[in-house]
Amino acid sequence: MDSGIASSAEAPAANEGEQRSRHPFAKLFSGLLLTLGVIALKLKAIAVIVVDFFRGYAVNPFEGFGVTQYLVAGGTMLLSIGAWATKWPIGLGIGFVVITFIHETGHAIVIRAKGLRAGMMVFIPFVGGAVTMKDQPRSAYDDAQIGLAGPIFGTAASLIVLQIYKWTDNPLWLAIAFVGFALNLFNLLPIGMLDGGRISGAVTKWMWVFGGIFLVYKVIKQPNPLMLLVLVLVAFQVYASIVREHDDKSFYDVTIGQRAGIAIAYFALVLFLGHQTYMAYSRLELLK
Repeated sequence: MDSGIASSAEAPAANEGEQRSRHPFAKLFSGLLLTLGVIALKLKAIAVIVVDFFRGYAVNPFEGFGVTQYLVAGGTMLLSIGAWATKWPIGLGIGFVVITFIHETGHAIVIRAKGLRAGMMVFIPFVGGAVTMKDQPRSAYDDAQIGLAGPIFGTAASLIVLQIYKWTDNPLWLAIAFVGFALNLFNLLPIGMLDGGRISGAVTKWMWVFGGIFLVYKVIKQPNPLMLLVLVLVAFQVYASIVREHDDKSFYDVTIGQRAGIAIAYFALVLFLGHQTYMAYSRLELLK
């Protein structure tokens, strides 16, 4: 009798032991599922935010353009290509004008996304192009976003051209990439009506100082006339930003988060374009 009772008592004990041995794995598995569920929800939330953000930029950049605007854009584009063809291969001129067009389209997209109206798109031989505005930006932050859009689009186009060069080894593509990088870097000079001038209104004096430190390092490591010019103008912007503090308060009323975002995007773009311009030029020199 005792042996029967003992064996029946040992069976539940064994089952409990098996349950305890499986318990840590079950907790780990359920915890993993819970973590994956939370990550999925977070990713969904981020995806919704990203989609909503880009949905705002899903606009027709040429909305409101009439026959006159298209004639001016097309005519000056052909004029610019023709001017390039008098000094360099026509392929280089076409590439430069196409990158310029993509650059200016970037401006036009953000102009329309901000509820403003674009005026004329004009191409200027050997210089680039411009998009005029019928309506003025409501704040320095909007103005800076419009200014950044062109170089971002133009840089993306230049990177695509650079990749084509890597696939084909055709020096023409490298030359187009170089002039594209140089064009977008030039437009980031923080002065006047250039894109950098538009961006400068949203950057504080201390951000200019902090960003300038990185530019000094880059200029020393990779000497570049355009980068040096940017650095000189950044020093001027420290003074200009102090003066702006006493200007139109409503226009320059930008949150510190918005200012930091614009400053990071600006200096990252300048440093990246400075590097790409230097590398593309070095490669062209090696091909001579």
